[in-house]
Amino acid sequence: MVDLHTHILPGIDDGATSVAEALMMTAALLNQDVKTVVCTPHFDPSHTSLDDFLYKRAKSMALMKEERLSFQSGSETVLNDYLFHYPDLSSLCIGNTRYILIELPYNSAWDKGTYDMLEKLLSYYNHIPIIAHIERYSAIKKNMIHLTKLIKLGCVIQVNASTILNKKSWPRVAGYFKHGYIDVIASDCHNMNKRPPNIKAAYDKIELKFGLDDCNQLKKNAESIVDGTVLRENKLYTIT
Repeated sequence: MVDLHTHILPGIDDGATSVAEALMMTAALLNQDVKTVVCTPHFDPSHTSLDDFLYKRAKSMALMKEERLSFQSGSETVLNDYLFHYPDLSSLCIGNTRYILIELPYNSAWDKGTYDMLEKLLSYYNHIPIIAHIERYSAIKKNMIHLTKLIKLGCVIQVNASTILNKKSWPRVAGYFKHGYIDVIASDCHNMNKRPPNIKAAYDKIELKFGLDDCNQLKKNAESIVDGTVLRENKLYTIT
């Protein structure tokens, strides 16, 4: 399996605080049959320069010496105007692919400017936004039309494993799956306590609810992303 969204790198953001904790998270992912981990530390271009972020990420990745896992570089990049001061954003993408994990505004409304920035990522930079933890945004909770707009735009939709496993949030997220809004699952793991690696349990719940074929397709979608395959053409569900 592939985990596309992790904060496993030590000492770079609010994820693993030490190499020891990062290695415990690595061991947990291995026990869940994860073979590839995308390291996606937070990058907010309004607070940190791209050069500083890349330096810290490289330094942190060099501390990870677990040979049984394949580590891919990436980022969880905040979408704001400062991002577009840089002519090249490929270093923020997953490995050598066109996919970039994007964090959208949490509490503010998503206006034309939000979609203009996403369109610029797609058209000018030729990158494919993966919208991180879609279930956490107020805009989505207030108006589901945003989900269809994101999908029609060409974005990939990611949901957190912990939301699938949470009894309160599960009914809403199950509706997203039922209507074909979710492309990939990821752990968004930060530590071994409150936000641990838990992707296998989420897949098990999806398999129980929607069947093995749908579960396997979600896994294949994640594999396709790290391989650089354009996912939209292979979407699991039909939007209704």
